[in-house]
Amino acid sequence: MRRRLIFAALAIAVLSGVALALPRVSHHLPHSLETVAHLPERLVARVLPPSVPKGERLAGLTGPERETVDALAQRLGGLVVWSSNRTGNHELYVLDLSTRSVRRLTNTPHVEFFSRFSPDGRRIVFTRSQREYVSPRDPTAWDVYVMNVDGTGERLLARNGYSPQWTPDGAAIIFLRGAQVIRLEVKGGTPGRESVLLDGPTTEGIQGGMETPELSPDGTRLAVTVRSRRYGGVAVVDLGTRAVTPLSPGNACQITWIPGDSARLLWMESVGNGGTSIMAGGPGLPRAMFMDLPGAYSHEYFPRVSGDGRWLVWGAAAQGHEHDRADYEIFAWQIGQPVSEVVRLTHHPGNDQWPDIRLTR
Repeated sequence: MRRRLIFAALAIAVLSGVALALPRVSHHLPHSLETVAHLPERLVARVLPPSVPKGERLAGLTGPERETVDALAQRLGGLVVWSSNRTGNHELYVLDLSTRSVRRLTNTPHVEFFSRFSPDGRRIVFTRSQREYVSPRDPTAWDVYVMNVDGTGERLLARNGYSPQWTPDGAAIIFLRGAQVIRLEVKGGTPGRESVLLDGPTTEGIQGGMETPELSPDGTRLAVTVRSRRYGGVAVVDLGTRAVTPLSPGNACQITWIPGDSARLLWMESVGNGGTSIMAGGPGLPRAMFMDLPGAYSHEYFPRVSGDGRWLVWGAAAQGHEHDRADYEIFAWQIGQPVSEVVRLTHHPGNDQWPDIRLTR
């Protein structure tokens, strides 16, 4: 019996070690094995909330963050909003480059993330978990809220909604509910009529679930991450003809259009120095590498382009992959400049994710 217990303990230790090591080497594996490598990490993420040691929790800026903000504020003005668990659980924070200060916008025991500035910069739409902890991999237990950019005037917009985005004119939002993209009219922050913009299962070329829907700048196309048996990558749907154009070879996600260009968008693929890279393309356009940083923080995720198309913000991790568990930090880059000018905005052992940027100068 004692020998069996020893062997069982050794087996558990070995399996645990393998489970911890697999995500770190997943980007060296073929695509078919990469998903398997992430399974242990993803199973843990579904049931256990991510945590930050109490001694490392901080609501304000760290010393390196203050230095970064001081330097960046000399180049541009505006706001950056993102989700972070630096104070315990995931709340929304906004960095004001004009005042060089950070403010916590939410303060609840629930998870808040996927915040997006309205086109006029006055409001922020976001998701809140229906329970205290819900993994981002569970899209079913979230509600959509809106608030003023200073955190006041919070209001519930829609139950059972996920991945909200503003329409280009700011008159409505779109979000996921199950396998449908819903359009909700919003006037003065008050929810109005709902309608189905796209039904995934009945749309030829999708025929399944979707993630992160976003309208093109002219509102005529919808970019989605398709999650079905037929296809599992980034695609664009022409809302007039319902034609679906796949853009990636698969295993891609997290879309953002380039403002002012209704044909070109960015997305994430599982290729590159740190296991991911930001790709660019569109219907009728070639697929090309857009951003793949050298160095430690090259596991890029959560890309977002500023409304004027000049700046890119994103998250990047040196190790790990899971959206709400890995030590992602927020980065900013003036598009077209040398990558040596990339700015790391956050310096904290917590998880920082899904940034958005609103520039005023």
